[in-house]
Amino acid sequence: MALAGRCYYGIAATRAGRTCARGGLALLRACGLMRAFRLPLDALHLDHRLVRELMQLWSRIHWAGTDGMMPPDELLAIVRLAYACPAQGDTVELGSWVGLTTSYLAAACRARGQGDVIAVDTFAGTKEGGETYASAVKYGGSTLDAFTKNIRASGLADRIQTRVGLTTEMAARHGGRTVRFLLIDADHSYDGVKADFECWSPLVAPRGYIVFHDYAIPDVRRFVDAEVRGSAGIDPVPGAVTPNVFAVTKVAGR
Repeated sequence: MALAGRCYYGIAATRAGRTCARGGLALLRACGLMRAFRLPLDALHLDHRLVRELMQLWSRIHWAGTDGMMPPDELLAIVRLAYACPAQGDTVELGSWVGLTTSYLAAACRARGQGDVIAVDTFAGTKEGGETYASAVKYGGSTLDAFTKNIRASGLADRIQTRVGLTTEMAARHGGRTVRFLLIDADHSYDGVKADFECWSPLVAPRGYIVFHDYAIPDVRRFVDAEVRGSAGIDPVPGAVTPNVFAVTKVAGR
């Protein structure tokens, strides 16, 4: 299965292979097949430069075998946004776990030839309320080693900078580099999301995207709906790209 997957990735990374794979997928889905198998098939509809980078990534870290804590459809939605974002600068990811989404974002950076990914996390499995994710135990209480291993295996380490610490503290140490794409996916409490937004959103360039993962969590949705949508300097588009991913655009003035 792994060998077949690698062969598929190699073929689909070419323009001709991608065209053939898209045609075959359309035929299978017209017959009622493969409709629930989202990745890596749905990536065939993306721009060729991004498809090529994703296929290379998947050939190194198989997409189905990583504990990434994010469903495939949401990963694909976020990487689409990261690639499409029209602003200039770096990508900042708040909450990186073991580096799966980090690698996707780095693939988008390389495909665009635009910026690096700044991955910010305590890597201690911390979550809202001072608790930790139970799954952090299998990593010995820190996911940093697993994150580092995955980033090295991804072939995208040159596009990724790691910041170990609290997301709010790292904002003050970010320096003068402009942020084009901000993914907020750390503390999911109302106050946690609010603090991350208030610390990092001023660093986002006009036309940059601010993306909230886990929008379906009540506190995240409540903050976004009450304090982000309709606020000055924020355009509430692209909006809800999946039920669990909500994105807004930074405009001049905030």
